Amino acid sequence: MKASFGKVSAGSPSLSPLIGFAMIQLLLMLLTLGGPAFAQMVPEVATEEEPAEAAVDPLGRDTPRGMVDGLIDALAEADMARAAQYLDLSAVSAGLREQRGPEFAAALETALDRLGNIQPSYLLSIEPEGMTTDGLPVGEDIFARVRTGDGTKGLTAHRVPGPEGAQIWLVTPDTLNLVRRLSWTASDSLIDRLTPAAWRALRFAGVPVSHWAGIGALALLSFGIAYGVAIALFWIAARAWSPLRTGQAIHVGRAILLPIGLLLACVLFMIGSILAGISIVARAHVVPIVEIVAWLALAWLVWRAVDAMAHASLDSMTRRGKAGAISVVILLRRVGKVAVFAVAAVAVFNSLGVNLTGWIAAFGLGGLALALGAQKTIEHFVGSITLVADQPVRVGDFCQVDGLLGTVEDIGIRSTRIRTLERTLVTIPNGIMSSATIENYASRDQYLFKRLLSLRYETTPDQIRAVVWRLRGMLEADDRVTEDPARVRFLAFGASSLDIEIFAYVLAVDYNEFLGICEELNLTIMEIVVECGTSFAFPSRTVYIEDRSSKSAQDNTDRAAERPMSEGRA
Repeated sequence: MKASFGKVSAGSPSLSPLIGFAMIQLLLMLLTLGGPAFAQMVPEVATEEEPAEAAVDPLGRDTPRGMVDGLIDALAEADMARAAQYLDLSAVSAGLREQRGPEFAAALETALDRLGNIQPSYLLSIEPEGMTTDGLPVGEDIFARVRTGDGTKGLTAHRVPGPEGAQIWLVTPDTLNLVRRLSWTASDSLIDRLTPAAWRALRFAGVPVSHWAGIGALALLSFGIAYGVAIALFWIAARAWSPLRTGQAIHVGRAILLPIGLLLACVLFMIGSILAGISIVARAHVVPIVEIVAWLALAWLVWRAVDAMAHASLDSMTRRGKAGAISVVILLRRVGKVAVFAVAAVAVFNSLGVNLTGWIAAFGLGGLALALGAQKTIEHFVGSITLVADQPVRVGDFCQVDGLLGTVEDIGIRSTRIRTLERTLVTIPNGIMSSATIENYASRDQYLFKRLLSLRYETTPDQIRAVVWRLRGMLEADDRVTEDPARVRFLAFGASSLDIEIFAYVLAVDYNEFLGICEELNLTIMEIVVECGTSFAFPSRTVYIEDRSSKSAQDNTDRAAERPMSEGRA
């Protein structure tokens, strides 16, 4: 039941301040991620000394959000006496508080129904000290905003001593005087003027059924209009700017139409709900859902934007031949998506009223345990940053990692995947990869061509000179062989051969082309050796066998000849 403080004037508010008000309520919520939305997730330093054991208020008025939730619940049950307990009636004489309290509560509901809205969830502090970064005095917060003839004004609540020593939040007396004056001039809501009295009399969850029906119709209408506007804007932009008519741009445009439509639908729904005069109780239940949809739509839009930018960057780097930047783009895309998911999750939990401060404090207390438990994960993440920064290998490079040969297929946040010569996929954690011995064959600018020719010992010096001279001519005549160093030398006398060394570098695009050049050079070397009248030596060994029987006969003959000579001398 709502109290009346005078004749309700006819007329409806102008649309311009209404649009500005709704944009402040929703768009400010979406564009201030780094502001108050996340300030309350870090433990704030209390400016006044708290008692050792703070008393708990049974009505939940310990925080600004608790005060608003309790007030809305009381209004939903039409219990104005209980709603009055959320108001600071210290300016009203004690004898009139029991009567004036419900009247002020009804005036507040009327003003919020027809002229205002509750602050977004992220601006309603869940800390006992309230919001300390909003520029207001400590212990005072804005919990709602209303439209007046002078513009939009904030409705404030402050922290005061409550029963049993508890510090509680109540609506300030100045706010009560303001909403009382506004209730005198507020006109009947549009939805109440357009719906039958029977619909208004039938209530569900403390809200007339007509208002719930209006919310459903308004949601469908807002999305239809928003999606049509998004399509029209993209069509106009494509007509005005020719690059948007390309296949890739059209694909990206279609991908972001739905999230953009959802964002615009949320804005239109906020404007429409205030313009239609939907009950503040119904809006208090629906607005958190709208906030969550808006956060998810924004995250979806940024997610698609990250994908589109990464795809465009990869195409650009591929066309320019900057293979080294591909791994960087892939890693940044993944990190960006993780960041989008984390921010969206925090925003959604905040809209649901989940206090993350306790979780953050728990992480702070268990930081050492967390660091020890996640030591390997952190090591691999740092290793991935090292791989991207130093770029010892890149996606598509053929390399050898601690004896493992293969082609790099992916460098992720945690690990690197290598396709081996046996076509198996090996996953190496980046912490190990960053400290491993890596030999990158893909980064070679020249290929070493080194051969040791072993000629037979029967080869004459003139033949060796001819072979060396012809081989030098072969290297000089081939444009694929670098001039310096390109040498051919008669190197040494081997165990079973005369050794000639060929040392040169070959210019090739890849290893397969190098193998083809090697094949041609090897065949030419064989032809030169044959044409010079010599041949390649085989590893061989000469074995000399001594004939002992022949040697014994010769020794006996020699001794017989020596004997007469010795006898004659005697």
